[in-house]
Amino acid sequence: MPLPKSRYRAALNPASGAGSGLLVKSIDFIRQNPLDVFWRIAIAENYDRERLSMDELHISMSGEYADHHVSLSWTPADEILQLFLVFDGKLPGGRTDQICRLLSLINERLPSGHFDFWGKDDALVYRNAMTLAGHQRLGVDQALALLSTARDAAETGYPACQFMLWAGQSPDEAIDSALLAKNQAAQ
Repeated sequence: MPLPKSRYRAALNPASGAGSGLLVKSIDFIRQNPLDVFWRIAIAENYDRERLSMDELHISMSGEYADHHVSLSWTPADEILQLFLVFDGKLPGGRTDQICRLLSLINERLPSGHFDFWGKDDALVYRNAMTLAGHQRLGVDQALALLSTARDAAETGYPACQFMLWAGQSPDEAIDSALLAKNQAAQ
């Protein structure tokens, strides 16, 4: 299958004179796959990593309360990079309303991204996305910021869920307890 034309670097053939048309000079990609940036970060930070395909990468980062498993997905046709951080473990049934209330409280405090409850899988998921429309390149600083934002969200979301699900706190009490614990850990 040929590469899309936008992925070829074209230049005038100097030997054939002006006006003779374009010549494919190389099949170097004009723009990189943004997952390559995350791959290099994972290597540099010694994160566990697995490249499932050209468009999917899994990274595990350690956190204060748990390891965080991040899935990154690149959709070249739409030029969208998506990040998913799924909390480990099954949730006890019958608490969907409280879980959704807690996620709403957490989402109000996030600078970007959001938490979802995937009822079919009984999973809590942090999601964020970035568009690289117009053939933009992902910078290392942008990738680090995306990972940092996900980790920070998880470091609030994970303990809040634990306080609510296992300590019996209300969603409001759980978010307050999680924020207090986070502030105490930062001091």
